[in-house]
Amino acid sequence: MTSAVKVKAITKDEAGLVFTSAADLVSLNQRFKAKKPSEIMRFTVEHARTPVVFTNFRPLAVAFLHLVTRAAPNIPVIWVDHGFNTPATYRHIETVVDHLNLNLQVYSPRMSAAHYTAVHGPIPPLDTPEHDRFSEIVKLEPFARAMSEWQPDVWLNGIRHDQNAHRKNLDVFTFGSHSTVRVAPMFHLQELDVEEYIFDNELPDNQDYFDPTKGEEHRECGLMMQTG
Repeated sequence: MTSAVKVKAITKDEAGLVFTSAADLVSLNQRFKAKKPSEIMRFTVEHARTPVVFTNFRPLAVAFLHLVTRAAPNIPVIWVDHGFNTPATYRHIETVVDHLNLNLQVYSPRMSAAHYTAVHGPIPPLDTPEHDRFSEIVKLEPFARAMSEWQPDVWLNGIRHDQNAHRKNLDVFTFGSHSTVRVAPMFHLQELDVEEYIFDNELPDNQDYFDPTKGEEHRECGLMMQTG
């Protein structure tokens, strides 16, 4: 007979907050490992001070947005519009914003896609210093600006363990950049689970998507690599 794993109680710090730089994420992840995404969301909404959502409206992202906004209808949904999206993606965003009544907050690079292309040429090849600089201009700088303006304690995101090797080693609750705790309510789901969620809730999805900072689907875009 195996003994049950003992999970420490989730305690608040002196200020009465759960999601701080001193949060016991090991205990949080043990407690919520077998919980439903909706249960993770309910706990997060109850204990977060200033949560925000970051999304790129990639395929299947609508499931995460639906899950989050059911628990927190007016939560700020931050989108970095790098300017290189497909026309279908821009149309999809309009549909989703209307369908879910999103509180969308758009952050754009200080240099538009047309400006960048005119001065520097096409998107640089992956794994080059030029591409690193490109990613900084079109995604990382607007992301940092959004973080600075909203100063969230919780950064909700739609990552899953089955998306790539880096994310496989993460968890539902992890420390993120700008002193945030990242919360991924769908982390333990499989792609098929998310597809079924979209079908069951009759949500509009987007299959015509391109991220110029990733190039290939299994690569990280850069945001999830940042800490501190």
